Amino acid sequence: MGNNSTVAAVLAKDLVALGARTCFGLLGTANFKISHALVQAGVKLISARHEGNAASMADAYAKATGELTLVSVHSGPGLTNAITGIGEAAKSRTPLLVLAGDVPTGSVKSNFYIEQADLVRSVGAVSERIHTPQSARGDLLRAVTRALHDRQTVVLSLPLDVQDAKLNGSNPPLELTPVPGRLHPDPEDVRRLAEAIARAQRPLILAGRGAVLSAAEQSLIELADRIGALLATSVCGHGLFAENPWSLGISGGFSSPVADELISESDLILGFGVSFTQWTTKKGKLIAPDASVAQIDIEAPKLGYQMPVQHALLGDAKATAEALLAELGRRGVSNPTPGRRNDRTRERIRSGDNHHSLYLDQSNAQVIDPRTLSKAVDEILPKDRVVASDSGHFCGWVPRYLRVPNPKASCLSHSFQSVGLGLPSAIGLAIANPGKLAVLGAGDGGFMMSIADLETAIRLGLRMCILIYNDSSYAAEVHYFRRQGYSVDIVQFPDTDFAAIARGYGARAATVRTIADLAAVRTWVGEGAPGVFLIDGKINPDIEADWHAEHFPS
Repeated sequence: MGNNSTVAAVLAKDLVALGARTCFGLLGTANFKISHALVQAGVKLISARHEGNAASMADAYAKATGELTLVSVHSGPGLTNAITGIGEAAKSRTPLLVLAGDVPTGSVKSNFYIEQADLVRSVGAVSERIHTPQSARGDLLRAVTRALHDRQTVVLSLPLDVQDAKLNGSNPPLELTPVPGRLHPDPEDVRRLAEAIARAQRPLILAGRGAVLSAAEQSLIELADRIGALLATSVCGHGLFAENPWSLGISGGFSSPVADELISESDLILGFGVSFTQWTTKKGKLIAPDASVAQIDIEAPKLGYQMPVQHALLGDAKATAEALLAELGRRGVSNPTPGRRNDRTRERIRSGDNHHSLYLDQSNAQVIDPRTLSKAVDEILPKDRVVASDSGHFCGWVPRYLRVPNPKASCLSHSFQSVGLGLPSAIGLAIANPGKLAVLGAGDGGFMMSIADLETAIRLGLRMCILIYNDSSYAAEVHYFRRQGYSVDIVQFPDTDFAAIARGYGARAATVRTIADLAAVRTWVGEGAPGVFLIDGKINPDIEADWHAEHFPS
């Protein structure tokens, strides 16, 4: 690095040396120089139309790639606009570094001044700061280390005067300390769990985000084959075991009828990198009263936090699965429960999954059943795709019906349960998977909140299919409060013509009330699915999702 460089220029080069390749942001005076320096250093800058969308793009990109991913925002309102996306990333434990411009040191009278650290910590993210020119590189290294090694969303405040200061000297490259190795479980805990496995008649392996991050899929499949277990995932592990014939898919509110049955029949549930939340267990209903539960996680506070467990193992998912395989091998345990894996169970899984289960189709000439719409779109679109979903009443239909080939192909922005994060998540997922078709499921309310960045998807030349579940309302509130006798007109709106809006941005679009209206989508797919296509699905507003009615009873 040259002599007499600004702090911003030196930090930008440091970030590239530490692995940063992509930054999502919206520029203002307080973050322009660091962003300009990043571009000069070779970082690709993705300009968003809203800071909250920039943060959600980065969240999805980081989950899909595992790279050191950057967000750049202006001080004050730039950070406040981004804070919901930052909160989603923090709750998801996404390794992310947010470069937040800040007012010059001591400028508390500036209009842009806020207590950035307090705001950041309030949503569960980590607050860091470059304090002085002399400490800036050490401050940056600490922030990057916390993001990558501790799997934290870190906001690094960069006061303008410190960014502009000169750094003399050679400034040798920064180096991260080696990544800690896999956390291996206590051998005695492994032995006790192996004994429980040997006694089990109907074991189930349930995997979550921790198993995805651990790259434990193959080890878990080998363990399941050894012990005759069925497989399932939390919503955060969606896509694991996608092609396995013994996979039940998602456990919990978005599960299939057969998943509910077979999970609740299990006498031993082995949870790898999964939190046994009320969503994953249907408020405990999926755990049989006499079932034993084992939880394996790298974070001790998570063990037994959501519900009591009989076996708590502190360890990495892959390392623990391999330790169990070795212990079972020493004991001579091999598929002790073949009775559960038979032709009858295989047929139950196939006929009872979401795509084959029967339901009363409530479509008519004016509106379409969202389940019917979802299944039809899944059939039309190429199978090699990535899928993102916004939050909202509709959100369970996306993972139920829009299939994904692997867990890195799925991004469900549900950790904060904020609507409006779906479109930027789909953009981040698309950028992380160049050339692949990105599919987004969104409600009309959430899409209206993020619609400015439809321009970004088109400007970047992304291949994307956007499926709007349009019932002209905030449907969660409609169904919940209508059951309680409230008037719900204050959460209902005139119909929005999203197809016309999409065409105004430069996308192709179709208004869909019946299956026949999807002909334009088939034509687009036949052309190779170029650019952005929006489906304005006019869904039946009287249908309440079963998972919503069950989780939010009157």
